[in-house]
Amino acid sequence: MSLRPLTNIAILLVEDNEMNTLLASAIIQGTGANVTEADNGMDAIQLLRSRSFDLVLMDLHLPVMDGFETTRYIRNNLSIAIPIIAITANVVNGEENKCIEAGMNGFISKPYTEKVLLDKIATCIPFKNGMAERMVTETAAVSSALYSLSFLEDISKGNRKMLQQMILVFVEQAPAAVNQLKAAYNNHNFSEIYSIAHRIKPDIDNLNIVSLKDDIRQIEVFAEQKQNGAALKTLIVNLDDTISQVVRALKENILS
Repeated sequence: MSLRPLTNIAILLVEDNEMNTLLASAIIQGTGANVTEADNGMDAIQLLRSRSFDLVLMDLHLPVMDGFETTRYIRNNLSIAIPIIAITANVVNGEENKCIEAGMNGFISKPYTEKVLLDKIATCIPFKNGMAERMVTETAAVSSALYSLSFLEDISKGNRKMLQQMILVFVEQAPAAVNQLKAAYNNHNFSEIYSIAHRIKPDIDNLNIVSLKDDIRQIEVFAEQKQNGAALKTLIVNLDDTISQVVRALKENILS
């Protein structure tokens, strides 16, 4: 029996074309790797927030968030150093450079052969004695850095009751504000979107929710420009998801 060199390696395949997904999954699973599929960038980001992967195969032309935008978010907001290989059907001058600039580690073009795909994966995953080694991912570090209480602790000067009171205000008010923001988006009420985002922004800064600092300011910009497109929706969805995670963590770790 031949060795399966990627046994126990976890690969996230981000591809919106069903045939391409089936093709890549068949090739990868034949090596023993575990494949998780996502058909848009936003779903890929949510999976990376919650689970550990060893490598991402990223189509460049995706709905909701394209491959470039998704990769930049992974690098800048999630701060995960996972290898990302770009896959595209459009081989044009400068495309590979754009991939590298966005933070990707490699590039292959469609249609590709089994050998081309596996050779490219092999350049991004360390091997020992013919078998792939699981890489140390930063998922735990990202989770622990979801928020920071250092500023609020400085303000409360060791007064635990005051700290818990400030946190309780956030836990009660932030989700309600996000719900109002979603309603304003659905109603195309840009002035309300801006107002709510402006109100939430200091709370995000006070709890040092790093992954949302740029997002909440971008929501303000989109609201000012009255851009009610997919990019704004993506930001609001991510805001909702992240605030929910922070609230859950605060309830479990501080208020319980």
